[in-house]
Amino acid sequence: MSVAYPNDKIAARWAGALEARLRQAPLENFLRSRGQKWVLTGDARVTDNLACGGIYLVDGALNAFMLESRGTLTIAQHPAVGQIACAVSYGLATLIQEPNAWRIAALVSTARVLSPYSGLDAAAHTAAAAARDYSAALNAGTQATEVAHISNAASFAVETNDEERALHVMKLILGRLSNAGTGTRADSRLPSLTYDLGAATINSSST
Repeated sequence: MSVAYPNDKIAARWAGALEARLRQAPLENFLRSRGQKWVLTGDARVTDNLACGGIYLVDGALNAFMLESRGTLTIAQHPAVGQIACAVSYGLATLIQEPNAWRIAALVSTARVLSPYSGLDAAAHTAAAAARDYSAALNAGTQATEVAHISNAASFAVETNDEERALHVMKLILGRLSNAGTGTRADSRLPSLTYDLGAATINSSST
């Protein structure tokens, strides 16, 4: 019996694929444990999974926000949704060491969560503007503290695959949405709000 060894080029490709899968495992585990769509193969695997992670977190918070606001999402809040989706996508892309994949994931997730409220065309325009503005702020180092906090919290929640931390991300998103277009701080209002997300509840006064 003979043993076949791959040449250096093939061995390096296999090693690279294994390393990539290990880096991406936290996101895949996060999606799988919550019954969300996740992709194992294909050229768009990374961006698809990033988009799914972003949709899960942003849409969960948005649904809770809509319950509290009785179905109203103002036009002034649409850009904030885009910035939030960008922040989540960037945080998750950084976590899995695929920093260049955040933009496409952000475009997809923004368009998906906003399309029920503004239509697909308008949502796509909002997504494009949000990605452009987020990228500019990121490069200039002028990213808003709230948005940066959401990005970091999303990364930590997925890395630890912890439900409480995922709910904390949604709480931060709720605060950002409450601020958007109002010119007021949401902190004074949040302690009285409780959001029911099926089996889980977000209490805004929690830390």
